[in-house]
Amino acid sequence: MAVPLWFFFSILFFFSTLCCKNFTMKHKAAILLILFFAFFAMGFHFFSVDRIMLQMHSQSLHKGKRADVKADLFYHSLDGRLVSRYTEPVEQVMITNNKGELAIYNEKDNTVYRTQSLEYSSENNLIYFFLQGKASDLGLGQMGFQLMETLFEDGLVITRWFPPSGLYHLFNYVELVHENYMPIYSGYYDANKKLVKKVFYTDYREFPEISLPLTITEFNYLPGGDSIVNRVKFSDVQINHRAVSSWFNFRIPDDAKIIE
Repeated sequence: MAVPLWFFFSILFFFSTLCCKNFTMKHKAAILLILFFAFFAMGFHFFSVDRIMLQMHSQSLHKGKRADVKADLFYHSLDGRLVSRYTEPVEQVMITNNKGELAIYNEKDNTVYRTQSLEYSSENNLIYFFLQGKASDLGLGQMGFQLMETLFEDGLVITRWFPPSGLYHLFNYVELVHENYMPIYSGYYDANKKLVKKVFYTDYREFPEISLPLTITEFNYLPGGDSIVNRVKFSDVQINHRAVSSWFNFRIPDDAKIIE
């Protein structure tokens, strides 16, 4: 159950690691994976999407310091293959799929970091649920959460989800708010019923195949009253026949040096 842990710690880990000048390839892998999981946790509602490409710009603010991440994303739904071409703060290419195979390629040095784990599989994280049209619970049901309450208020549907026993020490419940069948808010409450994270899904845009929010804003509340704010904006969204790029078929050179 690694994904729910990332809900709570992802932005803090990302910020602290990013600020380190000499982080290892494993740290870089963690950074890119966190971005991948977090930035697709946005309430996508796919109908018939074969592939999608879009630009991403993330800004994280913590104690007056801002960290920017920019990338071009190329996703193919057949095998869950995602090619992420990062341009800031580092120029790297990350490739992962639904088998949990991960590769991070540095073109400048012609080096590649490879690993595999079910944690990295697109069927074991939030993007899989969105691709399956499961925006109603953002994948909480498959992670073992149980629906415990449904409320209707001013056109909104509010649901509260009780965690599985293995997560009692982390969460008391998770609250989701939907409007017109699409998520607009999620709130995560710790074991002491204190709100530790809230996410807003805004700036929805309708496409022939999909409805998705182009702005995701997260507030992560840390012990001691501190907080980290993360805002992700998506642009230049192209879907199916409009998504044309050689990056969908990008392959790491055979002579790339494997590093630990």
